[in-house]
Amino acid sequence: MATSKNRTYWPVGGGAVALQPGWFPGHSTALIYINIGLGEVPENMSHPVVPPFQITGPTNNPYPGTICLPQVPLPPNISVKPGDMATIQVVEAAKHGAALYNV
Repeated sequence: MATSKNRTYWPVGGGAVALQPGWFPGHSTALIYINIGLGEVPENMSHPVVPPFQITGPTNNPYPGTICLPQVPLPPNISVKPGDMATIQVVEAAKHGAALYNV
């Protein structure tokens, strides 16, 4: 997937991440992974910023809202300075094994 051209400022000490989960019949549960890749075009997204977490919808119908993590830290082994480029990747893995990616 190509790197987003829609860049925004994000605090170098970490910040908020909000997402609307992708949802299709059969996705009553899913695991969410949030990673960060460094550089204008990251070589990889190998830096997890939060532990994976599970979401559960009330049914197999569309997820009824948005998920917001108000303070997502940078991994402790990463140092950045204002102006550095990075990409935040959100991965949703459905219970049947399909994965949805967004950067």
